[in-house]
Parts: sequence; structure tokens; C-alpha cells
Amino acid sequence: MHVNNKNGKCRKFALIHMGTDEVYGLEFVAAELKNHGHWIRWFDGDIDTAVDEIIHWQANYMCFSPLTTFFSSALAFSRKVKSRRPEIRSIFGGYHVMAVPEVSEMDGIDTIVLGPVYGTIEKIVSDNSEKVLRGKPVPVHLMKPASREYFETVPNIGNRHRKTIMSHFGCPYKCSYCSTSLLKATYGWKEYSTYWLTRRPIDDIIEEAKVFLDFSTKEVSLEDDDMLYGKDIDQWLPRFTAAWKRDIGLPIIGNVTPNTVVRVSEKTLDTVSDLAAVVQMGVQAARRETLKLFNRQFQNDEQVATAAERLRSHGIPVKLELIVGAPVEDPVGDAIDTVKLAQKVGAGTFVSAFPLMVYPGTALQKWCLKNNVPMRDDCTYECYGGVGSIRFDPDTQKKITNISKLAAFFVKYNVDERWMRAIIEMDLNDTASKMVSESTYYESLRFQLGDQADREFDKILASTKFRY
Repeated sequence: MHVNNKNGKCRKFALIHMGTDEVYGLEFVAAELKNHGHWIRWFDGDIDTAVDEIIHWQANYMCFSPLTTFFSSALAFSRKVKSRRPEIRSIFGGYHVMAVPEVSEMDGIDTIVLGPVYGTIEKIVSDNSEKVLRGKPVPVHLMKPASREYFETVPNIGNRHRKTIMSHFGCPYKCSYCSTSLLKATYGWKEYSTYWLTRRPIDDIIEEAKVFLDFSTKEVSLEDDDMLYGKDIDQWLPRFTAAWKRDIGLPIIGNVTPNTVVRVSEKTLDTVSDLAAVVQMGVQAARRETLKLFNRQFQNDEQVATAAERLRSHGIPVKLELIVGAPVEDPVGDAIDTVKLAQKVGAGTFVSAFPLMVYPGTALQKWCLKNNVPMRDDCTYECYGGVGSIRFDPDTQKKITNISKLAAFFVKYNVDERWMRAIIEMDLNDTASKMVSESTYYESLRFQLGDQADREFDKILASTKFRY
């Protein structure tokens, strides 16, 4: 699809979906390409026919925005296409290339875009030889995605029960394991606050979400890192909630942190209760040592407990998110204490425990390198497999993996520490591991969708790529 080209030089851009999740950033790239009058077409890079389809379409460019998890797959895909159509140029963007700009020298990559796409399209189509382009931030009212073609072309995304939306694109926190620190360092806090932490116009968000109604959408993930962040939250959230309920009406899942839940007004929490079917609250760790390593010193057990109680008192279901497998003196004890904190504040509810991923370019990666922390060569950054970035001895790794997989069970059924320590000594074979993962996913759906989970589980599972 294209619109009237501004400079008479219309090019074909193949937008490549890779991985299990919606590639939200490429939807904004799609809109910007259309604004410049170029042809766009989405391709599902996970299916066998995609390479043939791109070559048959005679694309001039391929655009990728892979997470670290899928970078290797995206690179292999690019090389496969270029081996048969050498003249096609491959453009890589996203957080991974921002963190590892030296990938611009790798075979299969012609150009990388650091930061937003805006201001780079003209340079790309001019066929200049620049390997690294830096995008420029634009006011948020100019940032609008084009998602309809994506949903129509890639059924695994279009038919997915959950869609993604964001009201702003930044995070106010400086957690050491998070990649947003790169943007802050690159553009500076003032510019980051102006462009990444400013909320988009409500009308733009609503128009974007209307597309969801034409597809099989059961819920929407408001992927703001903290939906309660901002001095204007008391004014903004009620206006957004009223517009959402009037025009969209789909259940929303939002993200919060204990830090804001304990600070916002009762009125704001009443609004959250009216808007969100579930909120996900990042707890991450319990011990002070690990919280300091994660640069989350603002948090303590009392704050987490108060936040959970405030949410429950307003009738807001809260899912707790944990991180296990930190490079600390006693990683197993640390993980068990984190699970026990989740039990203390949310026994009987649902939690997700993820193995720690040390992403390139983060403050945590630099700390690990400085302190000679051993890292796994086989880490694929796949959160649900129970294997994180830190290399432990085999016995410790088994226990960390088991805690990651069984934390939902431990918290929902308030399993005593003695039983936890006994269970994590067991070896899970492939069948058991698969059944545990599927049961955890079912509990997650049950927590979010209620009785609908039984009807949706098999359908969702069939289109979801688990690594057990």
C-alpha cells in the first residue's frame, strides 16, 4: 500500500515480523513510510514462504526491529533474502541495535537506525552509504502507528487475543536491567522527558484502538511502564477512561509500580478500578542487596505490601512480577525470599517469575562485566524457558529454573518454604516442564479473563510459541 509520494521516488519496503509478540515499533515505521508515499507490505518472517514472497514482491528494502531474543533469527532471515536478491537493502532498528551499534558491520545489515525513525527515511531512500543513522524525536502528536495492514497480513498477531497500545513511550525509572537508560544517555534527560514521557493525545490513542475492534481482540495491554506516572495523572486518567469506555470498551491490562500506587490519590485508584481489568505490579526482588543491584532502592517490603493492599481495597486485581536468578551471594535463597514476599502480600493470586536477563548496553551488563560475573553463552533471552543470563553451577541453575517455573504455584497455593525447597530439588523432564508452563499460562488467563479462559486457552496456546 502507498499514498502519493512527495518526491516521486516511490520504493517498496518489506516490514518483517519476527517472534512471538507484536512488533509495536515497526507499526510507527509503517506509518512514517506511508507518510512519505512509499509502498509497504508486512511479511511474517516466522513462516517458510516469507523469503519467496519478499523476492517475488521485489522489495527494495527490508525493515526489522527485533528484540534481543530474536536478533539472530532476524539476521539469518536478512542474509537468506539477500543471498537471493543482493540488491535489497536491510534496515535494522530497535533497542538491540541501539545497545550494540557495532552490528552495523555484520553481513546481512546495510543500515541501522538508532532511536526513532523520524528524520531517517529521506536518508535511507537517497541510497547514501551511511551505516548508522540517528533518528530525531518528534512531538508525540505526530507519532501515529499504522497497524491495520499488520493485523491483516500476520494472522498470529491480528487474531491474538491481546493487542498493544501505549500512551507514552518512556520510563521514569532507572532500573539497572532496563534498556531505556540508553535512550536517556543518548538524548539527555530533558529531551527524553519532553518526547518519551509526554502522553499522546487521547483522541490519537482512541483512534488507534478502534482498529482492534475489527479483529479478534479480547483485551488490550497498556504497555506504559507505569500507567500512574505523571503529575497530571489525576486529570488525564479520568478523561482517558471516559473516552476508552465510551468508544472502545475492551478490558485493559496496565502496569504499575509500588512507588506510584502508594502515592496517588484515592480518586485515581477509583479510576483505575473503573478502567483496568488487571494491573501488573513489578516487585522484582525482596532483599536489599538485590534491590540495590537493580537500582530499585526506593522500594521495600512495607511499600509493596501497602501498594498491594491499596489496589485490593479498590477492587483492582493485581498480578505481581518477580525476577529470580540475580548474581548475588545466595541466588536460591534470594529467589525464595522474593517468592515469600509475593506470598505475604498476594497469597492466592497470580505471579510471574522471570529469570534475570542481562541485556546488552544496560547498567547491569556493565556491572557484570566489571565484576567478572560468568554469563551463559546459550541464553536466548526467552523469559518463559526458565534460563536467564547468569551462569550458575548446574545444581543452582536447576533450582532457579524450577523457582521461575513454579513460583505461580507456590504463591497461589501459599506453599511453605520447606515444601518449596524440597520441590525445587526435583528434576523436571520435558513433559513435566511443558505441563507446568501450560498450567502457569492457563492460570494467567484464568486470572485475567475469568471464565472465558476455558474457551480461549486452547486457541491461544495453538498460536503461542512456548519454549519449555
